[in-house]
Amino acid sequence: MNVDEVFRLINFASNKNQNGSITAENFNLIMKTGQSSYVSFMLGSFQTYQPGRPISKVELGQNSIVRQRLSPVIVRATLTVNGSGMANYPADYIQSDAMWTSSGYKKIRWSDQDRWDSMYNSVIDPVALNPIYMLREGGFEFAPASIGSALLSYVKVPPAIVWGFTLDGNGRRVYDPTTSVNPVWSDVAILEIVTRALSLVGINLQVGALIQYAAEIKNNGQ
Repeated sequence: MNVDEVFRLINFASNKNQNGSITAENFNLIMKTGQSSYVSFMLGSFQTYQPGRPISKVELGQNSIVRQRLSPVIVRATLTVNGSGMANYPADYIQSDAMWTSSGYKKIRWSDQDRWDSMYNSVIDPVALNPIYMLREGGFEFAPASIGSALLSYVKVPPAIVWGFTLDGNGRRVYDPTTSVNPVWSDVAILEIVTRALSLVGINLQVGALIQYAAEIKNNGQ
């Protein structure tokens, strides 16, 4: 779906449930929040963890379906590591996926803070041969510090979904594709995002209902 189709679907659902029309400004806002909620859910919601079982019902790395859904926002970047072994997070960084050396795709092992000392000083598995990294407040810390660069696969902040418009001769808002930003998601994922966006204005629907609404829009030429 492009953003205009999503905009029409949201307004159709809102009017169908007697909530009135959704303005462009409110559409852009609820879609931003709905999109963030969806990404958070797919990465693994901490609220769904159970005592003694720190695994979410849904999370990245759990299965291929989750990875496929998130694939539009999984990207790669080459990190420049300074002489202290530090590299900044990318500006749109949310969560790490994998880390490799910048040549040869040799995996760089992740370490939490509690294991850093033992991994850093390991004689059996020296970091000079098998580098490690951990997450810090300002970015990634690598060992050995002389690694120079690394290749990161990560989940990025998705681009904002924007319904842009111009005004016609009567001052009415008309869809403008040149100032709009389409969703990066598959139709399946965008329907999930729409349900989350609609819940913010008090409309609680299942995906099945949205599919029916989309069919009505198409059949009625709306």
